[in-house]
Amino acid sequence: MAGIAVLGTRLSLVGALLAVTGCVAQKAKLSPPETFHWVAQPIVFSPPSAKWYRQGDNGGGLLGVRFILTNGGGQCISVYAYRTLAERDRREPLRRLIARRDSLSQREFLNEISLVRPRREDPVCDREAVTAVAIDDALDRAERDVLDEHPGFVVADLDAAVRAATSFEPTLAELLPYIKWRPQRIVDPDRYRTLRERDTTLAGHPAYAVDDSFFTPERPLLYREVFWVVKGCAFKAVYQGTEQNLDTWVRVVDSIGFPEDSGVASN
Repeated sequence: MAGIAVLGTRLSLVGALLAVTGCVAQKAKLSPPETFHWVAQPIVFSPPSAKWYRQGDNGGGLLGVRFILTNGGGQCISVYAYRTLAERDRREPLRRLIARRDSLSQREFLNEISLVRPRREDPVCDREAVTAVAIDDALDRAERDVLDEHPGFVVADLDAAVRAATSFEPTLAELLPYIKWRPQRIVDPDRYRTLRERDTTLAGHPAYAVDDSFFTPERPLLYREVFWVVKGCAFKAVYQGTEQNLDTWVRVVDSIGFPEDSGVASN
């Protein structure tokens, strides 16, 4: 639920931010908490007040929402899930195939098997590559057993594929090299200065925080990122703005939670 971050965790985050920026935090008012089901793992947080207008974002492999400060000169707070990484998880597609197996013709079933196969190119880590091979091997056996008309074996093959998929749930350490944004990757990296990077714990889960400065033609801005991986799903929260509004972002981050289920407003 929103606000489950431990008080000490929040104070440590605020202290770290103030140590870097030297700013005095001003209490920021947030909107009621909302739950977002962008990927299998929901995320809940309290958005900033109405003066930060909302804009959906679905690009670069991310799915999330950006809150842009009205007349703020490019200041924004964003929360994202890594959609394309979540789509690599084969657990639910395999379970849906098992549930529909008896209603499919042989041709339809073989076509469905091709659709639930794991992505083999560019694995995010060694464990994912090993898991993909195991899933594919089980699905290869399922195809043979379908063609040989051994339905009992097909059930066992699909169960083996699900077990293989379930055995892999990526961690923050495994995904961080893949998801962490690097200024060197952009056209003008000299506009960014990394001030601090650190492992921490936020919202009751391991997190990785990065403090940067971003130099625009008009003025320098703070650029902050926090990364999580919860139940194999990767998320990040981003702030681009001035010291004056930094506490708003801190309070949004402090409100973040990763619930099993939630009765608050869903998006």
